[in-house]
Amino acid sequence: MDASSSPYGSVEPARQGVVDRDGVRIWYAVWGDSGPWIAFAPPIQMVHSEMLKATVPYQSQHFRVVTMDGRGNGRSDRPATQDAYSFDIFHDDFVAVLDATAGTERAALVGISCAAMTVLRVAAEQPQRVSHLVIAGGFAESLVDTDAIARRVQAEADQTRDDWPGYIDAFMASLFSEPHSSKPFDDGVGYARATSGDIINMVRKAWKGNDVRALARRVACPTLVIHGDDDHRVMYAQGKAIHALVPGSRLLTVQGGGHVTAVRDPVLFNRSVRDFIGGAPRSATWVRAMKRRRRALFISSAIGLGHVQRDLAIARSLRTLQPDLDIDWFTVDPAARYLAQEGERLHPVTQRLANESRHFEQQAGEHDLSAFFALRTMDEIMTRNFMTFIDLVEAEHYDIVVGDEAWEVDYHYHENPELKRQPFVFLTDFVGCLPMEPGNEREALLCADRNADDLEHVARYPGIRDAALFVGNRDDVTEASFGPGLPGIRDWTDRNFSYCGYALPFDPAALADTERLRARHGYRRGEKIAIATVGGTAVGRPLLRRIVQAFPRMKRELPELRLIVVAGPRLPTDDFPQLDGLEIRPYVHKLYEHLACCDLALVQGGLSTCMELVATRRPFLSFPLQRHFEQCVHVRCRLANYGADRSLDYATLDPDTLAERALAAMHEPVRYRPVEMDGAARAALRIAQVLDNRWCAR
Repeated sequence: MDASSSPYGSVEPARQGVVDRDGVRIWYAVWGDSGPWIAFAPPIQMVHSEMLKATVPYQSQHFRVVTMDGRGNGRSDRPATQDAYSFDIFHDDFVAVLDATAGTERAALVGISCAAMTVLRVAAEQPQRVSHLVIAGGFAESLVDTDAIARRVQAEADQTRDDWPGYIDAFMASLFSEPHSSKPFDDGVGYARATSGDIINMVRKAWKGNDVRALARRVACPTLVIHGDDDHRVMYAQGKAIHALVPGSRLLTVQGGGHVTAVRDPVLFNRSVRDFIGGAPRSATWVRAMKRRRRALFISSAIGLGHVQRDLAIARSLRTLQPDLDIDWFTVDPAARYLAQEGERLHPVTQRLANESRHFEQQAGEHDLSAFFALRTMDEIMTRNFMTFIDLVEAEHYDIVVGDEAWEVDYHYHENPELKRQPFVFLTDFVGCLPMEPGNEREALLCADRNADDLEHVARYPGIRDAALFVGNRDDVTEASFGPGLPGIRDWTDRNFSYCGYALPFDPAALADTERLRARHGYRRGEKIAIATVGGTAVGRPLLRRIVQAFPRMKRELPELRLIVVAGPRLPTDDFPQLDGLEIRPYVHKLYEHLACCDLALVQGGLSTCMELVATRRPFLSFPLQRHFEQCVHVRCRLANYGADRSLDYATLDPDTLAERALAAMHEPVRYRPVEMDGAARAALRIAQVLDNRWCAR
C-alpha cells in the first residue's frame, strides 16, 4: 500500500504521520479540521483502516476523525516476532496515536470487533480523555476457557498456516452474513492480502486470552453498543453482555445484521454515531406549511454531460406546468458548470460531494472501461454522497426529489426506507448491468448479484420510487436477461417503468438552418468541419489522440477540412500537437449547436451525443469504450432502432484506417429515423402529476 496515498479515494487527510513504538512505525491520519474528536481503534489486523471508507469521509464533515493501521497491516510496520504483538502493545499503540493527534483533548472512541476491548480499557483507565464510547460487533473477553474454544482456535491457526487464501475467504464470509455482500467480501479479501498468515497467527495469539469485563463496569461515559443479531463472527450475546456491563449504556440491535455494521449498513452506522456523539453544531430552518414555496431537488449524474442537459430540458418543461416551483440542483462538475452557465441554482451543500467523473477516469485504461466494475467500486462515493443528500433533505424542505441515474439515493433509500421524506422520481436510460468479458464467470456472477439486489429492492419496496421513468422507448431496452434465473430486462422494465421517449435538450427544428449556425459559431463557407468530442470526462483522451494522429491524412485528401477537437472540461488543451487545420478547444457550452452544423462528428459512444447527432441528422462515427456495457450494448441497441448504429472498434483502427473510414462517413447519406420531440415534456408531466399527488407511475 502506497503510504503517500489516501485510503479513501474521495477525501484527503488533514494530516497524517507515524508514531515510533520501539522501532515499529504506526501510521495514523486525522480527517476533518473542526468539530469534536472521534478516534477509531484498529480491530484485528486481518483488515486495515480502508475498511472505514464508508464512514470516515462523511464523519469528517462533522468531526475531527482519527484512524490508524494496527501493526501488522496497512501502512504500519509488520514486525516478525511474537513479542511485538500483545493486547497491551495494541492498547499502547492506540494511546500513543491519541497522544500524537488529539493530545489531552477529550475524544469519542469507536471500537469495532476486538477493538472493543481496547476502547473499554482506555475509557476505564483514562476517563478524563474519553467523551463517548461506540462499540460495534464487540466483545469484552477473549478467554480460551473451554475445550471447544481451544479446538476452534487451533483449527483456525492450522488453516491460517496451511491454507492462507482459504482462511481469508472463510474469515470474510463469516463477517458478512447479509445477502448481496460480495463487494465488502472482496474488499476484505484485499485487505487481508496486505498481511500474511504468519503475522495473523501472531496477532490472533495476542488478541486471545484477554478479559476487560471488570474494566467495562468502570466506564462512566455515555456508551452505545451496536450489534447484529445474525453476527456469525461475534455472537449477539456478547454485544448484549457489554450492554449489561457498562452502566447506562444503550443497545442498538441490527436485526438481520452481520458483524461489521460500519461496512454493510454504513448509513445506519454513520447516522447512529453522529447523532449519539453530537458532531459539529447543525442548524435547520422550519417554515410554516402555508408559507412554504414549492421546491424540487434535481439530482443529476455528473458522469458526462448528457444527464444534466436532458434534466434541464425536463426541469424547464416542469416549470411551464408548475410556474411557482423553485428548483435546486444536486450535482458536481462538469454538470455543475453547465448549470451555472445556464443560470440555475446549485445548492451549496454540493461542495461536499465526491466526484463521480474522477472515479471513472481512475478506473479507465486505453479506451477501455469496465463500466460494471467502475460502478461496483464506487461504493464509497455513493455512501458519502447519499449521506450528504440526507443531511440536506433533513435540514431543508423539498416537495419532490428527481434523480437522474441517482444510483446512490435509489440504493440507500431501498436499504433504509424509513429515511424517505418526500416523493422520489427515478430516471434512467438503461436498465441492468451486463457482463462484457466472455468466459469470465466471476464477472457474470457479480453482475447477476447486483441485478438481483436491485430487483429484490423494487419488489420489496415498490413505493420508494413514486415514479420510475425510462428515458426512451420500449424497443430501446435490451431483451437480454438480468442473469441466470432472473427475468428478461425488457419484460421487467415494462412492469416497473413508464416510457417517456428520449428527452432532447433542444428543438431540432431550431437548429435546422446549418448555414446560420455555422456563421454564428465562426465557421467559414466552403470549409469542411469535423468535430471530435468525448464528453465530460477525461476517459476519452486516447481516442482524441488517435483521431489527431489520423487527421494529417484526412487533411491531405480533403484540404478544406478543419478538425475541432473538444477536449472537454477535464482534459488540458495543451495535450495535443499543433497541426495546420487542427483546433483544440476546452469545454464548449451547448456543444450540440456546433455538432448540428458539422460535416462529421467523431464521438466516444455515449448515448446523449449520439442521439443529438441522430436528431440533427449529422454524419458521425462512434467508438464505444471497450467493456463498457452501456455503450457497447444498451446504446448500440437504441441507435439500431433509429437506423444509426455507426460504431467502430477502436482496437482495430490504426490512424490510416480511421482516416479512411472517417472520410467515407462524411459523404455517406444519412437515413436515420426521426427522434421524438416530446420526451422532456412527457417526463415533466409525470413528475408534475407525482408532485400533485394525483398519479403514481409504475
